[in-house]
Amino acid sequence: MRNPLTLVRAVPLREWPSVWAAAVIAATVEVGLRVARLPRLAAWLGAPLGLEQESPLMPAGGATARLSATERRRLRATWRVLRHWPFGDTCLRRALVGGHVLRRRKPVLRVGVAKIEGRIQAHAWLEIDGVSLDPVGAATYRTFEAMGGTR
Repeated sequence: MRNPLTLVRAVPLREWPSVWAAAVIAATVEVGLRVARLPRLAAWLGAPLGLEQESPLMPAGGATARLSATERRRLRATWRVLRHWPFGDTCLRRALVGGHVLRRRKPVLRVGVAKIEGRIQAHAWLEIDGVSLDPVGAATYRTFEAMGGTR
């Protein structure tokens, strides 16, 4: 585990409210991961699990450009908190906390799998208006619904 004092020293004063909010959301997500099913938790956080067939993804450059400065600052705070999170910095935690931070934009949580170096791996990411906030993940991993027709 990283030293929590590193987090304290690295955060500019104007970002502390976003960091505290992200920590509270992360704690809520941590409890939710233990007591609720993922579809219910994701919907409650404001980023429902998207299992429908995906639409074609737009170029990733437009995705981050469409986030406001406040949204980008809140996402930075989320990543900063989760880098030091004692329960791990997983893509699912990032997507759930980030989904709550961006809930006014109506994000969709995507979960996919891929075979990488002979091992099955899972990944979670967010989409807003059909644009993946993680274009590498969206291109590499196939969502569960997309896999449903291939046996």
